[in-house]
Amino acid sequence: MSRKVVGVVAAVLIVALLVWTWLPHVGYKPASSPQVPEYGGAPGAPSRSDPMTAKDTLTMIGAAGEGRESHITLASLTTGQPERYLIKTATVTLEVRETQKALQQLQAQIKENKGYIADLREWTDALGNQNATVIFRVPASRFEDVLNALKGLGKPMEVQVSSEDVTEEYVDIDARLRNLKRTEERLLGHLSRTGRLMDTLAVERELSRVRQEIEVLEGRLRFLKHRVAYCTITVTLRQSARTQPLVPPESFSTSEVASNAVRSLVAFAQGIWSVLIWLAVWAVVWLPLMAIGWFGYRRIRRV
Repeated sequence: MSRKVVGVVAAVLIVALLVWTWLPHVGYKPASSPQVPEYGGAPGAPSRSDPMTAKDTLTMIGAAGEGRESHITLASLTTGQPERYLIKTATVTLEVRETQKALQQLQAQIKENKGYIADLREWTDALGNQNATVIFRVPASRFEDVLNALKGLGKPMEVQVSSEDVTEEYVDIDARLRNLKRTEERLLGHLSRTGRLMDTLAVERELSRVRQEIEVLEGRLRFLKHRVAYCTITVTLRQSARTQPLVPPESFSTSEVASNAVRSLVAFAQGIWSVLIWLAVWAVVWLPLMAIGWFGYRRIRRV
């Protein structure tokens, strides 16, 4: 019995040793050891030893192409956006202590910011306060700086800023202008080639009409460029109200009263004398009428 048990145990040990030696050759790896890719790759990514399939290669190339295409599209959209043409205007009302001093400071700021005055008006109200309104234009790049500088001249009472988008009109005029210039070039070519007098006159009439339209559009385009390049600002300077007494101080002057009385008497005498002159001049009219009336009245009494 003991020999049989020893033989069985020896057979089992030999089989176990053979199995343990054969397992590494069939690709068995313990579950506890995670796969680490070569060359520091990320977990789950194909290592250098694993062959990359054609599908994976096409997928990577397609992804790169899509990214490049989206980048080009975004860039084209960014660069393809038209420039905006805005006409900016502002209206500012300031309360100042001394209008003349504030006006001088405003003129200095306009000159400093390379602007120019389009209109200037000064007036005095019923209370004797001096006011002024200045309309000036400054470059569009200095619009915000000028508005901020105006707040230092006095107390802002009202500030209104607006802008008008003329991009569509500008682009439309520019396109029409280019088309008209091309038409002008073609007409000039026809004019140099035509030989008949009727054809020459027809081409010259059309050329004159096209040139008139070109001049009109160029004038409008210059106007828009100037209005876009220079912003318009209207500033009203109002002098702060001065303290006035509720009741004017009472004063009495004998000489003033006497002077007024003499002037009144002279005016009365002038009025009487004027009446006498009118009566003397119109005597040729009213004396015969009074005589006729008098005789008529006496006849009536006799009857």
